[in-house]
Amino acid sequence: MDVDGDVDVNVGRRWARWNEMRGRIPAWHPVGVVIESDGPVVRRHYGTHGTVEHSPLPPGDDLVDLVHRQQAAFALRGEPAEWKVYGHDSPDLGPALTAAGFTAGWERSVLIAGPLPPEGPAPEHATEPFQQDVHDLYRVREQADRTWAVAVGSPGPHAIPYAEMIADGSSNEGDVFIEVLLGADGLVSEVAWAHGDEQPFTLVGGLTSDDEGFVRACTDRWRRRNWLGSPVLAEADGPLRARLLEAGFTEATTVCSYHWKPPGTPEPSRPAQFLDWLHDDGPLWDRFYADFDFKPSTAYRPAITDPSPSVVWNLHSHHRLVPDLPSALDAIVQRGLLAATAPGEFVYWLDWQHDGYRYDPRRTNMPGRPPRPGLGTYPNGDYYLHLTHDLRLGTFGHPWEQTLTVWGAALLASVERELTELLGDPVRRRE
Repeated sequence: MDVDGDVDVNVGRRWARWNEMRGRIPAWHPVGVVIESDGPVVRRHYGTHGTVEHSPLPPGDDLVDLVHRQQAAFALRGEPAEWKVYGHDSPDLGPALTAAGFTAGWERSVLIAGPLPPEGPAPEHATEPFQQDVHDLYRVREQADRTWAVAVGSPGPHAIPYAEMIADGSSNEGDVFIEVLLGADGLVSEVAWAHGDEQPFTLVGGLTSDDEGFVRACTDRWRRRNWLGSPVLAEADGPLRARLLEAGFTEATTVCSYHWKPPGTPEPSRPAQFLDWLHDDGPLWDRFYADFDFKPSTAYRPAITDPSPSVVWNLHSHHRLVPDLPSALDAIVQRGLLAATAPGEFVYWLDWQHDGYRYDPRRTNMPGRPPRPGLGTYPNGDYYLHLTHDLRLGTFGHPWEQTLTVWGAALLASVERELTELLGDPVRRRE
């Protein structure tokens, strides 16, 4: 267990590890983000904005040319860019950014704290009411909307804004951690959030309060999540920095943000986003259960009450070989969704009991754009759905009945002929 011993040695070792990771193309990255490398730097293109990451640049790099190349890439997309310069970076980098038109913004300390033992009595510094009244949001999931309002409405800048962290989602080896403080009335009054993924760090996104007890209670909880085996890294200044130092963090270096905005207007949203269960996925499933009388079961067939209008095809009643049926099916449905939805409208992809996503069919799966998230249309072992937020049109794949239901007049007008040619005559229809 990597529990703090010699603090200075541990902090130096952890910061060296972080420096090695900066500028690597990650094995996993957020949904709806295009990641590109250019020599020693890695750019992340979110559509709404972009970032630059890199390890300390070696001597002799042509910083002026490097900076200009990144500006050109962001300008093509109309994305405002953020470039973080750490205290250990080349002393020439900041001046090169300023000369290129970047503006220096906030400056913060980078703070690191090692894991804490996961078991045992509460630490002596535990104080009421914070250790008692700080909970994981999933324990009060009915307050997800209130938590969103408190977190998004809190003053920043936060290291990772709450809405961005939710949109990022999580990898198979990580998670999003949201702690909430309940007031005397039982309602969420403060929020803290962090992100842990396959990287060997848990990254603090933000805290809405710099109260000593709240900061310590939240960070202790994150430091005790040793199933990740990771230290905690935070960026902070002012009172929050002081509270983190008091809570056991140690300063590793400083970081200054530089910002540049090209002409034009950035996109209003990411092309694709993760659906968080509390904020998006769960409520959408609730409406689908209610409106379609959904009864998930390996034996209950059909699993929904067919909407009007709708057509149902059997996926294998044609008794003929169809090369790569899932891809052929998905291509037809994607063309139909493109024709049946309005510009800027998102399509939601749902997978029962698994992660869901939203995506813009006009801004995904094309050169320079992120891939379309989800596993397609063919129900390969679970219920797969494509639908609009208002549920007016969509597809429902039943893995055990081996059927595809398509509903909505506009979508049916675009796909019915092709689906019938591919799968044969429909087995059910409702006008």
